[in-house]
Amino acid sequence: MNKSPDQEHNHTFDEWKAKFSDDKTQPGTAELAAKFMFAMSYYHERMKLHIMLHPLFYVAGFVTAYYLLG
Repeated sequence: MNKSPDQEHNHTFDEWKAKFSDDKTQPGTAELAAKFMFAMSYYHERMKLHIMLHPLFYVAGFVTAYYLLG
């Protein structure tokens, strides 16, 4: 039975643990962790502007509600 590409990546925690606990996969595990760290760093850099604008949106919403309801 052939699995679809989506089903190939749907493993339980125990299956992932067994797959990456083998001594032969240690370099692969390290590479996967490094790629994940770089990806998260990239997305965090892209979200910094959005994170910094949250207080501005809060104040703008408060002022708008104050103006409309007041």
